[in-house]
Amino acid sequence: MRSKITLAASLIAAAFGLPAVAQAQSMVAPVVTSGMYQPSYSAWDGFYVGAQGSLIGMKSHETNTVIATPPATEQLLGDIGGSAGVFAGYRYQLNDWLVLGVDAEVNNVATQFEYNGLNYGALKWDAAVRATLGYPVASNVLAYGTVGYSWGRFDMSPALGAGSEFTAGGFQLGLGVDMMVTQNLMARLNATWTHYGVNTVPGPAGRTSEPSNSVVRAGLAWKF
Repeated sequence: MRSKITLAASLIAAAFGLPAVAQAQSMVAPVVTSGMYQPSYSAWDGFYVGAQGSLIGMKSHETNTVIATPPATEQLLGDIGGSAGVFAGYRYQLNDWLVLGVDAEVNNVATQFEYNGLNYGALKWDAAVRATLGYPVASNVLAYGTVGYSWGRFDMSPALGAGSEFTAGGFQLGLGVDMMVTQNLMARLNATWTHYGVNTVPGPAGRTSEPSNSVVRAGLAWKF
């Protein structure tokens, strides 16, 4: 008799318990591990290469007595010109609000320093390498800041004579905005300020040059 009661109880438990267990199991949230997470597609990950045009505002403090009238120990030179060049870089998006990258450029420069309307010298070419820190303001628009180092080739021979050429380097700071026009075509607009330090100009002793510039660039790139 006892065995029959036990069997009946087991059947009742099975009849009413199984649906309850199944329902309870369906209410348990699935376990998600870090290894299961797949980041969403980023428009900024990868390499890019492009071409650009620039507007350049030049300035330099020159110490010598060659062209000043009356003779002076320092002249402040300036001019506005342009350049054309190429750039390339790589970016990696860490999360929804941070994109890191490196960027480099080389430009052929067409500008000169002027003093009282006279051609004093020119910046012939420049190149730069910089780190970028960006924030995606939209899925296809990236605002970023840059910090880097730039090199420039300066030719002061129009005022100081043959051999008055030198290459200078200095720190560069900048801001910019890039936009993905298509999945692979990127448009760029940025601006930088560079200071090339105080440099000794080849030739007679006592001649120094302290150039700097502000540059606005617009370009197009292909993103791989």
